[in-house]
Amino acid sequence: MTTRRARIGAAAAAFVAGLALLGAARAVAPGKGVPTSGKRPGAAKASGSVRALAVADHECNHFGALSCPTSSSTGELSTADCRLDDGSYLDLVQFSGTAGQTVTIDLTSDAFDAYLYLLDPTPAVVASNDDAQSGSGNSRIVFTLTRSGTWTIGATSLGANQLGSYVLTIECSGAPLPTPTPGVPAPTPTPIPGSCVPGSTTLCLNGGRFRVQATYATAQGQSGNGTAVPETSDTGTFWFFSASNVEAIVKVVSGCSFNQRYWVFAGGLTNVAVTMTVTDTRTGQVRTYTNPQGTPFAPIQDTNAFATCP
Repeated sequence: MTTRRARIGAAAAAFVAGLALLGAARAVAPGKGVPTSGKRPGAAKASGSVRALAVADHECNHFGALSCPTSSSTGELSTADCRLDDGSYLDLVQFSGTAGQTVTIDLTSDAFDAYLYLLDPTPAVVASNDDAQSGSGNSRIVFTLTRSGTWTIGATSLGANQLGSYVLTIECSGAPLPTPTPGVPAPTPTPIPGSCVPGSTTLCLNGGRFRVQATYATAQGQSGNGTAVPETSDTGTFWFFSASNVEAIVKVVSGCSFNQRYWVFAGGLTNVAVTMTVTDTRTGQVRTYTNPQGTPFAPIQDTNAFATCP
């Protein structure tokens, strides 16, 4: 899908872009704002002289658009785009988000060293990323939305005057219900059935009925998808940093003969932030379990997980 461009007035573009760059300056200023994830030493964007975008060219006055739960767009950094004072060009892409959703945003390019910003609806920069993995030229942000509204993605390059095509992708997990029971995640209100396809980041448990995926984020800003390793028909593990270093184990078993529920049990060997999502592909119901940053992974023993027997 090619990025859809929605025209806005020059004044509005200058206002929003100016706020975006002020927020970006705070985000990369030493010792302030939001840490830049996966940053190589010396790779932070300069912040001292950032004042505004060059919005005189009318081609700069637009926003692209993406949408949850998943969508992708192709774009290009060109000399017609908005330009930062450090000489890098910028595309602004917006999506509608709901508080509690976890979004995974990927910017990939073979033409330039990718750099991502995420701005909340105010707008203020809340996250940024240079390298999704050490030595990678692509960028990834995994972030749980703190409010509902229109969020903005800034797709740019690490260096000045870098041009070329890119692919921008967003994936969103379901937001929790407004008043969930503490400690027990609630199913999404609009079930979306679909088959489970096992893969490098997906376990298919209990006869392939339940899809299990996990994402992680470290205090240093590293983040990504857990790599799935099936162990039995009901059980599997995830590793984050090395195949020899198991970080979490999970099983989905039938308790239908006991309480008419499918049960989810999980344990972790980590204290990084983890979001584990379990989906009943027959009904579309979802349970999301989270482990806060810096907290030892507490055992999950959810014997009321899915009232979807048989």
